[in-house]
Amino acid sequence: MDLNELFEIQDIIENRIKDLSDIEENSIGEENVFDLRFLALQVKTGEIANITKCYKYSKVKGNVPREKIIIRYMDALKFLLSIGNTHQFNIINKDAIEKVEKTDNVIKLFCGIFDDIRDLRQTIVREEYVDSLSIYIRLFARYVNLAECLGLSIEELYGYYINCT
Repeated sequence: MDLNELFEIQDIIENRIKDLSDIEENSIGEENVFDLRFLALQVKTGEIANITKCYKYSKVKGNVPREKIIIRYMDALKFLLSIGNTHQFNIINKDAIEKVEKTDNVIKLFCGIFDDIRDLRQTIVREEYVDSLSIYIRLFARYVNLAECLGLSIEELYGYYINCT
């Protein structure tokens, strides 16, 4: 997986969208654009949890079509990459991500992801770049870990992202 390529592709996609749309991104305010990216990441992450039903202990979880999980996962990943590009976290590499501890507990993983999204937003607001970068690395690693827990391979997702953009 080439993280630099993912960040570059996401940047190209966003620039094309800006060029094709009649709406100035900052017309809603720079602060709102900042908050929208984080809110979108939380919503898209919640959609992954919702379709997998991992939070429901009282129901038997059915088989979710793989394509549906991939689509929801890729929607969230795009916002994660966008945040990385916007705040110069796109310098991370595979080695940094692989150093983060993994878990096979999907519920703890989702909780950790939501905590990281909140913490990342707060450290960026406080302009604490080193702490923000550290949290971003952990958050990205947790997304990779989440894919694995959902039975998705990073290579499969990488190929999907490259082919569908």
